[in-house]
Amino acid sequence: MSDSPSTTPGRCAVIYNPVKVSDDFRSMVETALPRHNFSSTLWLETSEDDPGRGMAQQAVAEQVDLVLGAGGDGTIRLIADGLANSGIPLGLVPAGTGNLLARNLDLPLDELTALEIALTGRTRVIDLIKLTVDDRPPEHFAVMAGIGVDAVIMNEVDPELKDKIGAGAYVVAAAKAINRLPIRVTVRVDGRRPIRRHAMLCLVGNVGELQGKIKLIADAEPDDGLLDLYMASPQKVRHWLKVLLRMITRRPQRDDRVDQAKGRKVTITIHGQDDYQLDGDVIGSCRRLEAEIQPGALSVRVPR
Repeated sequence: MSDSPSTTPGRCAVIYNPVKVSDDFRSMVETALPRHNFSSTLWLETSEDDPGRGMAQQAVAEQVDLVLGAGGDGTIRLIADGLANSGIPLGLVPAGTGNLLARNLDLPLDELTALEIALTGRTRVIDLIKLTVDDRPPEHFAVMAGIGVDAVIMNEVDPELKDKIGAGAYVVAAAKAINRLPIRVTVRVDGRRPIRRHAMLCLVGNVGELQGKIKLIADAEPDDGLLDLYMASPQKVRHWLKVLLRMITRRPQRDDRVDQAKGRKVTITIHGQDDYQLDGDVIGSCRRLEAEIQPGALSVRVPR
């Protein structure tokens, strides 16, 4: 569907996580769609058995004009994966704790305003990253994937505590994760010389901002046709302080034990096995991650 108003009524697929959206979400959408020339709606509710990918594939198969995706980071990641390279725009209605893609695209975090942007905004074409883990089928993500402290933090987060105090639950989990041993990894970016580290954190990012407007990868852009590697290998307290200072100032610090690089393909080989996360969700354990940029793979509605 183009940015210009169409005289032909369109069809919209609404993929939503019923646990995350508000009680008024459905009536809000049903009221808004006719005002924006959508005459037919495909309602697709996610479930534990299928948290979003199958719904997105159905929307593509039925050739809808717009997909409204409402839920947390996991739901949005699976919808984006299902929409990859389809050309169907995604109208994002964030309804989670992190809402990382929405934050990185400067999208509003309340349902009503986000819905209005989804229906009236311009279409921005962004990259996705295709990830192959060990010998599993590849999948796409839009924000960050990695191993190390971040995956441990996500794994340690208490769901009940997360519901009660939100982002504060991640701080509690970080305190538990900080004492973990570093992971021995070998990383290769494109055809360059391998980097070998005992890393506490190894990330591949399409964007760079975390919750609380913390910019982990200062110059990451979602539409530059490149992915970003961020690897931190602090060994002492002063190294951790320099890593923190690097995030605050968004500038490298002398001996901060951080490696950063841009490229089109990154291979991370773990000497052993470790948990990995995708857009904030721990997926499982792995020995090897291969990430490759997919330029312009996703269309997203953003403010005009």
